[in-house]
Amino acid sequence: MKTLFLYDIDGTILSTQGAGRASLNAAFEDLYGVAHAFAEVRFGGRTDPGIIARAYELANLPCTAKEAARLQSRYLELLHIRLSSADITVHPGVSNAIEATAPLGRNALLTGNWRAGAQAKLGAVDLWHPFAFGAFGDDSPNRNDLVPVAVERSRASGFSPERVIVIGDTEADVACARAGGALAVAVLTGWADRVLLEGAGPDLLIEDLGSGLKALLALAV
Repeated sequence: MKTLFLYDIDGTILSTQGAGRASLNAAFEDLYGVAHAFAEVRFGGRTDPGIIARAYELANLPCTAKEAARLQSRYLELLHIRLSSADITVHPGVSNAIEATAPLGRNALLTGNWRAGAQAKLGAVDLWHPFAFGAFGDDSPNRNDLVPVAVERSRASGFSPERVIVIGDTEADVACARAGGALAVAVLTGWADRVLLEGAGPDLLIEDLGSGLKALLALAV
């Protein structure tokens, strides 16, 4: 079975201890003078375009393409600065899981981060290079659109998957997998608690990618 493994980033691979939210807050304040613009915005399982659209709405400001691009640019500048000194946590078993799943097919990303933000976060812990490609927030503000994007990029790279597994930490990751006809693996290392993830109905629910690696590999073959 040739499997495409689609890994989420925040809460699944790593946690930046709030560097992303802090960078967005600072960028928004720099551009518009609005402090703590993202304080009431939910991040877990959402895409960056959706996150910033909500902040603009709460601030009663227009979220035009031009303004969104300005905010993204400033955010990325600040994110790189914060990541250089952030206490980034790579969750248990991640490196071993990436190594173990690679021979079974192809490892790629499925994340709500803008691609540049994803590269900044993973690059800070030397985990960008194991992933051949990905589907990102740049591709759609709706996370449920991203599995087909990833599959298309997989085929364009010469790998036609027979099975697709989305690995994430929120109910939105499970919904995304379902929308794209993929299997869903939920890990309890991030945003959502056990009750919420159980209610989402993943194909596999594991504590983390260390203790759950054997079950993940069994799902893939």
